[in-house]
Amino acid sequence: MRKKLVPEERPICNAVTVYRERGNYLQRLEQFEKAILAYNEALRWNNSDVGSLLGRSLARAKATYYAGALEDAARAAHLEPENMTALQIRAQIEYEKCEFERALVLAYRGQRCRFLPPDFADCIRCAEETIRECAGEVAAKTLSSTVKLLHEINMVDKALSITANIPVRKTRMETRTTRQIQEISRVEKQKAEHISRVMASKYLEQMAHDKYFLTTLCKDERLNSANKQGSQKLQMLANKALADIEKRQAVLRERKPLYAARAPEAAARARLSKVRRLRIGNAQRQHATDARRLVNAAQDLYEKRDTAKCLEAAEFGMEQISRIPSNMLPGKDIFLQQLYNIVANAFLDQKRVRDEMSEADREKRSFILLGIPISREPSRDSILRTRPPAPPRDAKRRLRVLERALATSTRAPERCYVLHELARLHADTKQAHRAKFYALKCQGESRSAGQRTWLLNATFLLARCHILQNNRPESRAALIEGAGLARSYGYNDVAAFFDTCVDVSLEGEIGSTDSILVKREKAMVSLMQDDDMRMAAEHLFRRMSVIPASRRFSVMPGARPESAPATRRISIMPKTQQPVRIAYKTRHPLGYQDFDV
Repeated sequence: MRKKLVPEERPICNAVTVYRERGNYLQRLEQFEKAILAYNEALRWNNSDVGSLLGRSLARAKATYYAGALEDAARAAHLEPENMTALQIRAQIEYEKCEFERALVLAYRGQRCRFLPPDFADCIRCAEETIRECAGEVAAKTLSSTVKLLHEINMVDKALSITANIPVRKTRMETRTTRQIQEISRVEKQKAEHISRVMASKYLEQMAHDKYFLTTLCKDERLNSANKQGSQKLQMLANKALADIEKRQAVLRERKPLYAARAPEAAARARLSKVRRLRIGNAQRQHATDARRLVNAAQDLYEKRDTAKCLEAAEFGMEQISRIPSNMLPGKDIFLQQLYNIVANAFLDQKRVRDEMSEADREKRSFILLGIPISREPSRDSILRTRPPAPPRDAKRRLRVLERALATSTRAPERCYVLHELARLHADTKQAHRAKFYALKCQGESRSAGQRTWLLNATFLLARCHILQNNRPESRAALIEGAGLARSYGYNDVAAFFDTCVDVSLEGEIGSTDSILVKREKAMVSLMQDDDMRMAAEHLFRRMSVIPASRRFSVMPGARPESAPATRRISIMPKTQQPVRIAYKTRHPLGYQDFDV
């Protein structure tokens, strides 16, 4: 009989590398059994391959085959004595095998080597902490309690041996055994469930969801059905799967305690907090740069004496800076303070005059800033060219914003700015009473806070409000007060402008000479019968013109036409009941027709 010819097996090119890399790939996929087979095939072609030995050692350790893992690591260390990776794997396997002292010795031995060793610090730390926990105070307490318990057990055994011959009388009544149930609070139960879920997520990762499902399934009442055998089989399978997962979790927990599993988490939190701090720092620097740019833009416009654009840029900068939270812009109050100072100086610069400026130009500027209409020629003066800024298109919206800012403001410069803007806006919209109210409040706030620039601006604005009310004496008094304040503060140019405004305040006309009220006065004088009564009426009207417009009755001559109400005022007398009118219905006989002939 002929023998069957079997071809001689020849080594494949790079077979060791192929199977070793396959084992590494399967080990990354946590398919340890298949990885061990791949490493076995690689070692079959070359039994002295250190990489395959170390890979199979790691795979066996993760599959809980610790004896074979130690053999592979020892063989790799014998083949390459200077290989620190083999020594580290041996130390880690000894630790997972619960040989903590041997693992600590191997880790210290690897750390003392002069070569570039792997990181033995983690293994040393885990082994030291575990040894301290096992051999520390807890072990001493356990041993002391055990010794006491053994002593008590011996004493009880001796007592029982003495009384063993005494008959024991049994009662006929059955004693009811009371079961002691130790209940835990709801908070403790929730805490225990939370710790259990955390440990499952740390050790099982994706399989933690399987554990949650199986735990719920084992306690589910719907698992018991009419099919008894099927229900028992399902219950057995669920319990077995849950036991396997819990065993896997216990093995993984024995390899790495919970504090070691949480160590990467703490490092990740530290990295995340570092990145967050870096991002916040970058945002703070960016916001500071933007705020500085807004302040510089307003300052440049102020230096160019462009009042309208300067106020617009400052208002835009305040709006943008106010939106930024304080923690994202550390110097937020400083930037806002700079903008408030720029606005105050911009308003005060309107009241500065040069020595070489003519008296006519000073009077023209006074007329325009006080709100007295004049017929003027085109001027080269920047203040006369720009004029005070007109009220915004949506004045009501601007008023709402300012009133909200006044309610929330706490700093004195901010309150002075908001009060001045409210007074100026009401003056531009011809609401003299409200403008005067806010101007007086701004004057008091700036005087109490020591804001000199805002005090001069508020004083001039108060004089403008008196001009709007046709109250020339009080306007002149406010301007004289402002001139004295400016001279005491060292603003001589501003004091000179206030002096010019004092001379101008009694000039000009608020209303036209041919207004409705003047015609009414002339008509009332013409109705007098004789010359004596006519002269008395004219004297009375002259006396009434001295009274400020805000204190006169609305129908008296001399009051502004705008202040008179358009409709009839409601009387304070109670409304009388009108008589009831009876409407009689005309009745016509049947067949009546009204023909239009």
